[in-house]
Amino acid sequence: MKLLVLQSDWNFNKFYKSAVTLYRSHKLFWTVIEIFLLICAILACGITYILIINKASTEGYSLKQVNSTLSKTDFQYRIVKTNILDLKQQNWEKITSSNTYWQSMSLLDSNIETVEMKDIVQHTSW
Repeated sequence: MKLLVLQSDWNFNKFYKSAVTLYRSHKLFWTVIEIFLLICAILACGITYILIINKASTEGYSLKQVNSTLSKTDFQYRIVKTNILDLKQQNWEKITSSNTYWQSMSLLDSNIETVEMKDIVQHTSW
């Protein structure tokens, strides 16, 4: 049969005083342990910064560069599209301005392959 025995206040006071005495007698040892735990906490924060925060900021910078490249490409695409629409408009004006359509009339080629990069450079060099 097991009995639950409670320590008296005197025993608890004795245990507490012995713990305090032990701590005071080995104060250098406990100071070294506290410094070691502090260094471990600082290293854990540093590793967390390197692995999580620095990685996220690097990914954000890369995303910003890719978005910049995408917007430049989209701008060039819109210039080429505008040039093609201009050529189509000129062809339409040639067709509608004449009363009869001659087979010998030369229309402008408005395929995307024929619009050269020099057209883009002319529009972007403002």
